[in-house]
Amino acid sequence: MALLAAGCAGGPRTVTVTGAPAPTGAAAASCRALLDALPDSLGEGLDRREVTPRGAAAAAFGSAPVLLTCGVEGVATAYRPDSVVSEHDGVRWFPEEADGRSRWSTPTRRPQVTLTFPDDVVPYNVIAAVNPAVLAHTVDTTP
Repeated sequence: MALLAAGCAGGPRTVTVTGAPAPTGAAAASCRALLDALPDSLGEGLDRREVTPRGAAAAAFGSAPVLLTCGVEGVATAYRPDSVVSEHDGVRWFPEEADGRSRWSTPTRRPQVTLTFPDDVVPYNVIAAVNPAVLAHTVDTTP
């Protein structure tokens, strides 16, 4: 999972992301397109913020923030093919708690997308906002 710290080098609106995925080839192109297709805001108090390093396969929204990463390798350790997932408009999201935060991932899509939420953000509203980009720029791998 990516770690982050707000308010670094680029000012208070900048989120520094460490440990973000580094997709290559077609996955990198898909992630760039997905990140470009994301909205400027995911709802009240969840405006998009600048991310460093530039070119990171990540986006951040809001002050806490909500963090989206693209191109994550492997799947969540708790995920199994028979795990309960939450399907939103054709995208299967796997919810789990990780490091005291809610994390939702798309283990049946490539490149894989992960959303990490602070406690005060309702995941469903954010998922509804990012789902069109995820659906358009990732591929379902479900047999």
